[in-house]
Amino acid sequence: MTGQRSADGAGRFQLELGALYRVSYLLGSPVPRRVTRSIVTFGGATARRQWNGETVDSLEFARPGGRPLSLLTSQLLDARPAVRNDRGKVMLLDDPAHRRRRLSGRRMSRTA
Repeated sequence: MTGQRSADGAGRFQLELGALYRVSYLLGSPVPRRVTRSIVTFGGATARRQWNGETVDSLEFARPGGRPLSLLTSQLLDARPAVRNDRGKVMLLDDPAHRRRRLSGRRMSRTA
């Protein structure tokens, strides 16, 4: 059983309906999990019923070829906004919240 909910159910990532993202998500059983990244368009949030009858939040995406991707909110690790440039290449938007900091290590002094 599924029920369509508002896109606000996307939670901590503040996903916009119809927007392009590069998402990082977990796949596999709880022990040997692997992180996968995909370019997707956000299609909305739904509530799904699991085999044990519990209702869980799910995020619906579409991959570039139109293939669907449904993720539990607990599977989603990161969602970075993206756009296609004039040549059709996907470019990640420069979002300060996602910027990685460089670790400040020892600076090597130059000797002349």
